[in-house]
Amino acid sequence: MYMLKRFAAFITAAILSVIPITALAATGTQISSVSLYISSEIEAGESGSDVTVTSSSSKFSIDDVEVTNIPDEEWKDGNKPKLKVTLEAEDDYYFASGFSKSSVSLSGSDGTVSSVSRSSSELIVYITLDALDDDENDHELAVSNLEWDESNGTGFWDESEDANKYEVRLYRGSNAVTSALTTTYTSYDFSSYMTNSGTYSFKVRGVYNSSNKGSWEESDSWYVSSDVAEEIRSKSSSGVSGPGSGTGAGAWLKDRTGWWYCNADKSYTVSNWQYIDDCWYYFNGSGYMVTGWVNWNSIWYYCGESGAMLINTTTPDGYEVGSDGAWIQS
Repeated sequence: MYMLKRFAAFITAAILSVIPITALAATGTQISSVSLYISSEIEAGESGSDVTVTSSSSKFSIDDVEVTNIPDEEWKDGNKPKLKVTLEAEDDYYFASGFSKSSVSLSGSDGTVSSVSRSSSELIVYITLDALDDDENDHELAVSNLEWDESNGTGFWDESEDANKYEVRLYRGSNAVTSALTTTYTSYDFSSYMTNSGTYSFKVRGVYNSSNKGSWEESDSWYVSSDVAEEIRSKSSSGVSGPGSGTGAGAWLKDRTGWWYCNADKSYTVSNWQYIDDCWYYFNGSGYMVTGWVNWNSIWYYCGESGAMLINTTTPDGYEVGSDGAWIQS
């Protein structure tokens, strides 16, 4: 009997010795990728080293951000600030094995991931920001004509000559509602941030690169009541503020002329139909979405207020359209 127990113990130990280590690793939901937003205030000719790193994920928290190559005096033209960002996994989550540089995506201030180091509960991301550029006078980054579209909470401004993108911030009174948000377009939909009544304004500045940014310009103030704030948010969530919710393949955009759809390759449809989110939309010769009657190849179709072609229904002016959207002539 004693020999059998020793033999059983030996077999158990042998089996455990060949089980892959990953089988004994942390349990829970794995984190296979992370997205980080970087806002750097570091500028050539200045000594400050303020960098903020944020993420919208609830799976991990940002424990520490360290600039590892702070100069003794001032940052110089061509310097590349280096960051060490420490992330901590939340309870019931762990960082997956095989985590690599490509598992980390960056937005905001321009930079690249140099390397990563992980354990199941901690991920350290090393980031190198783009070289600083003190040639501010070489780039025209001013923005102007900031305006509100009070029907949907979208802010508009005129294009800056040299900006590669824009940073925007929403304010209620003197308090910032958002951190610096980044867009490559000359408009931004703030409707989802308008959760309370108050006097809203937004600021915009043109951005050439992480070390060359224009001055903040501010819009006129707009008082939004509780009822209007609720209406704007409901339009946004239901898709009424835009003809469609868009997909990963493109995005709906609006300017002072009207709505248009930007495809993933930055192209847009002209004088033709496009199928978006299970609906057909018609775009005119300038690329703007059309509402009302559309004559296409001698057949009449009707696009509703949202821009989507109506099917199997009666148009607002009393005409029947069929399953293909064509007017049924009696």
